[in-house]
Formats: sequence, structure tokens, C-alpha cells
Amino acid sequence: MLKKGLLFLCLLTLVLSTLSCAPAEKDDTVTLKMWIMPNSLEPQIDIDDVLKKFEEKNPKIKVKATVIDWGAAWTKITTAATSNDVPDIVQLGSTWVGAISGMDALLDVADRVEEIGGAGAFVPASWKTAGIAGSGKITAIPWIVDCRALFYRSDVFKKAGVNPAELDTWEGFKNALDKVKKANITIEGLQIYPLGMPGKNDWNVVHNLAPWIWAAGGNFLAEDNRTPIVNSKEALKGIMFYIGLAKADYVPAEYLELNTAQVSSNFNNGSVGMYFDGPYEVKTLTTPPAQGGASEGITAGNFGVTQYPKGPTGRYTFIGGSNLGIFKASKHKEEAWQVVKYLTSDPTAQLDYTKACGFLPARMSVFNHPYFSAHPGRKIFKDAVKYGRAYPAISGWGLLEPILTRRFGIMWDYVTGSKDPIKEEDIQKQLDLAKKEIEAVLSQGKK
Repeated sequence: MLKKGLLFLCLLTLVLSTLSCAPAEKDDTVTLKMWIMPNSLEPQIDIDDVLKKFEEKNPKIKVKATVIDWGAAWTKITTAATSNDVPDIVQLGSTWVGAISGMDALLDVADRVEEIGGAGAFVPASWKTAGIAGSGKITAIPWIVDCRALFYRSDVFKKAGVNPAELDTWEGFKNALDKVKKANITIEGLQIYPLGMPGKNDWNVVHNLAPWIWAAGGNFLAEDNRTPIVNSKEALKGIMFYIGLAKADYVPAEYLELNTAQVSSNFNNGSVGMYFDGPYEVKTLTTPPAQGGASEGITAGNFGVTQYPKGPTGRYTFIGGSNLGIFKASKHKEEAWQVVKYLTSDPTAQLDYTKACGFLPARMSVFNHPYFSAHPGRKIFKDAVKYGRAYPAISGWGLLEPILTRRFGIMWDYVTGSKDPIKEEDIQKQLDLAKKEIEAVLSQGKK
């Protein structure tokens, strides 16, 4: 019996030792790193909510999204691009795509575009920012779209005798401003100025002027994307019209020292009759204060939205927004592509995220959802993308925009620094200098 017992113990020990040496089940779950900017009031919660549905369908892929501030994003992303210490997926402002792509840091996914429905599935102006123009490469897929339109106070229009249809052209828009000014309207103790407009102290300096330049037939670069034409007579005409609105006393002088957020707040509080802004303003005016909105203010119950007025050569609005790129240095490119594919082409993902952040979807089919027709303001933006134009997607645009911002800022100094009429020759001088500086930058790119 003793021998049998010893034999049993030996066998048991052998079995147990074999089991303990067996390899553990391999965990092949991939965790991706993603950088985004604060696109909504609760950016971390909102992106996690959208990604949760992806992870439920793809249990072997997890996404760790990190929100980085817009002010730090450019430096952080360019540093990552040059060091290869990168996240797998990165959000890029549409005007940044050319510069980051020019650093050869992003994965070319041109051969996979058909998987997301092809170029025609996206807002046309946004798709032009998907890679460096003429390169044949696609390096950042449009994700969310920024677009601008004209917000107005319907109660102010009623008192001033303005029909929104009058705003269709430059002339009609200016006449409407004049009617509001002459009506000298006061509502709930507030003197109503016709128009809210930020000046040089705004991050949107170039974006604010672009639609007027385009509508007058001007542009920043010629079709070759190598020749600056910002000093053309057409560009001058568009700029003179826009800054002339401030000189005509349609805009409170102090507003020209404010930024977009401050002017937007003043419009929401009821101080001005008209104001240009993006689709997120509709969200703000329909969201309760407890959630960061302004739905209980006087403007919220009395606002409408219409398109930019049509200029001498047509109607245009600035198209911006953000794209999603995959870094070449990512160790999980296939999994990263599946996430980008989901966020940019899945209709539910596009709808849910645009509802959360207030921007527009990049995918055209999503505009067919009743959400974009349920509110007249959102319907206007649905139509506004047809008039959208983006800046040229070139690697040097990141260097050109600061030049334009500086020169346009000096032009605003002519508006605020004197009560005298603006001299066209002063504005032309700044545009000529801008052209020379842009030529210098572009010539460096040829070497």
C-alpha cells in the first residue's frame, strides 16, 4: 500500500508540475493611443461614448483617447512627428494637414479610400484637405466640419422692418445693417448694435476675411498653389467691404478688441442684431445653461440663421474642421485604420459625435438624417457646405497663415486707430507686403 501511495503522489506531482509549466493564454488585445482636441463641452466623455460602441464591436481593440488643448496641440504634434514618439491616431485641424503631411509623418491610406466610400462620400471642400494637393496621397480623413453662416435676431428684424430675404446680397446685407442702425432699437434695456464683429485679437482673423475675399473674386494663391495673389484688386475689394462695415459704425468700436468667443457671448446676451458663426452656435443657443449653453437668454428665443450674402462673383463660406491621421511610426496601423474608418464612415458614429460637439459631419449622407432638418438653423448649415471653400492643402500653409494674420491685423489698426476713412492705398500696401513675404516662404519650399 505504501508503494502504491508513493506512486500516486509521484504521478500527481508530475501532472501538477506539467500544468504549472503550461503557457498562459495570450492576451492579444491591442490598445491604441489617440490624441484629440477639446471639440465639445465634455470632450473626454463624448469621445469615449462614441468609441465605446466601436470597442463593443471590436473587443480586441481598445482606444485610449487623450484630450490636448488647442493652444498646445501644434507644438505637441510636431514634436511627436519629428521624434517618432507618437500616438497611433491624431486629430489635425484641417489647415494643419499639409504641414504635418509635409513632414512625412503620416501614413498614406490612398489605397484604402474605397473602404470608406470614396472621396465622393465626403463634404467636397473638406476632402480637399485630406492630403497635400497634387501628391496623390491621402494622409488625414475628414472627421468633423466647421462652416460659417449669419445668425440674426428675429425680434430686432421685426422692429427694424428687415426681411431675412434681404440679406441675400452684399448690398441687401448692408441695407439691413443700415435699417437696424437707424431704428435705434433698445430691448430689455440693451441698445442693439447692428453687427457683432471681432477684429485683430481673434484666432479667426484670416477665416473672418476669407469669405469676403472669395466672394469678390479674390484668393490667397493662384490655381498652381505657388503664386500669391492676395494683393489682387478683387481681394482688396472684398477686404474693403468687410472692414468698411466697421467704419460705417455698424459695429461697436470695443468689439474690435474682442475675440470670437467674447463677441459670441455678447450676441447670445442680446447686444447685437447679427453675427457670423459656426454650427456649434446653434447648439449653444439650444442647450440649457446648466450644460454650458445659452438657451434661456433673449437671443435663444429670437434667432434665425441664413447664408453668407452673395458677393460680386458668388457666395462662399470658410470650411475648416478636423481630420484624423495615423502616424507612420504607429505599431498598430491596421487597428488604427479600423478606428479611423469607423469614426469617419460609420453614420451612427458621425451623427453621435456631431450631436455632442455641434460641428457638422464630414460624411455627406449623414446630412440626410432628420436631425439636420428638425431645426431651421441646422438646415441652413446643411446647405451652407455647398458654398464651402477650404484653404489650399500645401505643406507651407502653416507658415503662410501667420503672415496673413499679421498683415490683416495691421489693416484692423487702420480701422481702430483713426476716425478718418480707410485709404485703399494703405490696405493695398499691406497686401503687397503679404505677397512678398508669401513668395519668400514658397520660394524656400522649391529648394
